[in-house]
Amino acid sequence: MLLLALLTLVLAQDTVYVHHENRVHFLDNNVEFLWPTNASDYMSATFAETRSAHFHAAVDIGTWGREGFDVYAARDGLLYRVGISPHGYGNVIYLKHDDGSFTVYAHLQDFNPQIRAVVDSIRFQNYEHSFDKILADKQIHFSRGEIIGRTGSTGIGPPHLHFEIRSPDNQAINPKLAGVHIADSVPPIITAIALEPISMDASVNGNKEIFVRRTERVGNRFDFGTIDVTGITGLSVLASDRSDNGRNVYAVYELRLEVNGELFFVSRADSFPMESGRKMLIDRVFPLLQQGRGGFQRMYRHDGNRLSFYRESPGNGHMKLPVGIHAIKITAKDFYGNQAIATGSLRVGEFRHHQPPEIDWKPSNPSLLTIQNEDIPQWANQFHWNKHWLSPKTRTFRNVKVRSIDRVGSPLLTYSSITPPQGVLLTGETILIQADEFSKRRIYRIDPGKERTIEYQRQGVKATFFRNTVFDTLYVHFEKRNGRLTISPDNEPLRAPYEIRIILNDEQAEDISLALYHYNERRRRFDYMESRVEGNVLIARTNRFGSFEIRSDRTPPAVSRPSIWQRNIDGQWFASVRAVDLESGLDFNRVEFRVNGLRGIPEYDPFSDVIRFHHTEFRPVRGENIIEIMVPDRAGNSSSHRFVINR
Repeated sequence: MLLLALLTLVLAQDTVYVHHENRVHFLDNNVEFLWPTNASDYMSATFAETRSAHFHAAVDIGTWGREGFDVYAARDGLLYRVGISPHGYGNVIYLKHDDGSFTVYAHLQDFNPQIRAVVDSIRFQNYEHSFDKILADKQIHFSRGEIIGRTGSTGIGPPHLHFEIRSPDNQAINPKLAGVHIADSVPPIITAIALEPISMDASVNGNKEIFVRRTERVGNRFDFGTIDVTGITGLSVLASDRSDNGRNVYAVYELRLEVNGELFFVSRADSFPMESGRKMLIDRVFPLLQQGRGGFQRMYRHDGNRLSFYRESPGNGHMKLPVGIHAIKITAKDFYGNQAIATGSLRVGEFRHHQPPEIDWKPSNPSLLTIQNEDIPQWANQFHWNKHWLSPKTRTFRNVKVRSIDRVGSPLLTYSSITPPQGVLLTGETILIQADEFSKRRIYRIDPGKERTIEYQRQGVKATFFRNTVFDTLYVHFEKRNGRLTISPDNEPLRAPYEIRIILNDEQAEDISLALYHYNERRRRFDYMESRVEGNVLIARTNRFGSFEIRSDRTPPAVSRPSIWQRNIDGQWFASVRAVDLESGLDFNRVEFRVNGLRGIPEYDPFSDVIRFHHTEFRPVRGENIIEIMVPDRAGNSSSHRFVINR
């Protein structure tokens, strides 16, 4: 009866349409979307929410912790693409519609039998779990309301349905603009604000830390009081929304910033190119996100951010305000016009400048170019980093010397002391800096659109930053101590990977299990990075800064005793084992799995560590069932097992 009631609800919703000023241009006015599942009418997540490394490109529909509900084609469409992966979208279907747009249905438990048959006919050619193919040439069409699959939890933790609408040019579209909606009369909440110093003369409450203040609710409004600032600052907000009878917290649709009654900044989450999803890392305040303190949305454009969310605003939202007190008003709106307002003020003062540096115009001194190897741990973490300046965090540095070493004749700047929140101006491709007892250090400028290779010769390290590696100009520093390489600053996000090359000694070069590992500060563990050895050089690519170590994994995966079971919803039989490798992780696409001599496709769930044997023709026999499995890890170790299961 529950399923019948939900199906009735779904079919009743297919004519609901919300007219909105930003109705997407490629949809005809008569286009209507069917609610894509009978699991529920509950929206558990909305468009453009914060994810670990990208914007959420869809709405999520709750399935109450269960799998196996029907998934419907939201419009008439052609089966365009199918993907299968233990990560990301998991089992996913892309339908293409007559206007060239797409709908996407992700984290499915399984596909309908027609899709499953086509996919399996291809997968059984190599027996790999991962699959991603355009299948438009198969000419499989679905009518609106036809079942295309079942809800699941593949590629992600809790069960739910991820539903996207994409434009013909692969823009992720807020589904609410296409009439996919929920009842919502609940206004958003503004929980906190953050202020970031941007210019070298900027400070917030006397320092260069990102300053966070929680708001106080006053009636229907929120207040964040008065904050002292100098220089150019950027304001960010932690805001959320809910719906009628909804438990989940959503992203807000629109943010507006007013300064002294004048509109200063507007952003609206209507759409974004799928290839720009990672720009979430600069739309949000990355250091706070990295610390687990929430997705603070910047109410200014970070340099390098060209997302279409933003409307024209003075100075792209960078607040360069004259001395005095300035009234600030923040408005957070949901799609239906419900809104929250937070107010406060910024008290702008004069910056306390340090003594101007002495300038030595003599030619560069060759002795300055010799980097001492008296490493003091975490030198770079003593400073706040910016693309234009470097500022000490907590202590005063004396006798600070700074020189650009790109060309002969560059000036040597000597500061008698630098006290927080004062800073050092950075100019040049490569800068040599010395402060107090610290040895001389090089820091290097990385520019977007420009490839640069940096060599740390004494330690046998080379890094290549490609044209698309960084969102915006930044400076980096290398430090190697006790076998650990640290590349700073670790609070800057990257747009795409760069390459690290490390020279191995003769003993290391013989070890095929070596790889580069990144230290995960929050989880306090080392994470394997895909690596390769060419001659005596270890090569890896990563899109993270931080600390790295070369480590060896000589332990094969652990495999538990298998089970044989039948799925209730369709009677399909499976065998499964639990396999764990805590170092390099499983090489799941190379697993070999046989039952009674029949080779099947091993399907891996990293959240439960389960490998499932998939073959539509598999049926267990009465008596002894022979299960054989070989499980490799990514370091070249493997476990082979033969089990007998009696039924």
